[in-house]
Amino acid sequence: MKSEQNKGYLLVLLAGILWGSIGFFATKLSDMGMNAGPQAFFRVFFSTLMLALTLLIKGRGTSLFRIGRRGLISCMLVGVVSQAFFNVCYMNAIEQSGMATAAVFLYTSPIYVAVLSRLFFREPLTGNKILAIVINIVGCVLTVTGGDFTDAKISAFGLIMGLLAGLTYALLPVLSRTGAADENPYTAAFYGQLFGSILLFFLVRPYRNIGTALNWKVLLVLIGFGVIPSAMAYIAYYGGIGRMTETSKVPVIASVETVVAAVIGLLAFGQKLGILKILGIALVLCSIAVMNAKRKKEIKNEKQICAEKT
Repeated sequence: MKSEQNKGYLLVLLAGILWGSIGFFATKLSDMGMNAGPQAFFRVFFSTLMLALTLLIKGRGTSLFRIGRRGLISCMLVGVVSQAFFNVCYMNAIEQSGMATAAVFLYTSPIYVAVLSRLFFREPLTGNKILAIVINIVGCVLTVTGGDFTDAKISAFGLIMGLLAGLTYALLPVLSRTGAADENPYTAAFYGQLFGSILLFFLVRPYRNIGTALNWKVLLVLIGFGVIPSAMAYIAYYGGIGRMTETSKVPVIASVETVVAAVIGLLAFGQKLGILKILGIALVLCSIAVMNAKRKKEIKNEKQICAEKT
């Protein structure tokens, strides 16, 4: 059981690393003239296509498309809430309040996850977790913003969108544990992306930007966007969360995404890190270590949770 949990932690960490490349693809697409809304749709759309092809090849037919009713409902909720609604809320939060303020709202998600995991899964809220969450939020905000809040602005609508963005982002691991995490990771990833792309199609109406998407250079970037931080990331994510006993640890471990994004920004776009961003990266890595540092009481609680599951 312990080796399975460790594998789960590594897979969620891998998912976070892959998610860290989102900014790279989004920046490339923005430079090519594609707005954030169509980007969100085409990301999950191409991910859905790649996952469908993968299921056909791995299952040598349609066998891997089979999914239980509970898993299907869970994937539908993930696709609708944590794919479609999250993207819409986060894009509006950025537009209304600026990138820095939106990032602050988004990275409060570990608080939501910890509270919801306590309510729905009876996970213990230990001192280690609280400390790790506080360090993680400060680290993520510094890594993303570098402590620069010059574009920060708050409106009532922006505040609501920001809070909803953090909540819908936080609901990803919670909703996944209601059924999707018990399914084949490839299957769960496919259905989550499928439902997300269907709803985003109606919310974003990407056909208005179809001319931009038909450019072959844009298509190559969109395919990479659909494969690396989408299809591959969610396969790793579902494979990991199904092996973990504590949902509240997921957002902190996956927050390595911010570190990877900062490194990519430095290497690919020449963005400066600065002292505060470096401090933020150190704090994010520190929070992951603190979250996984177990005391005797926590080990006992974890064993009890494992026993209840078996």
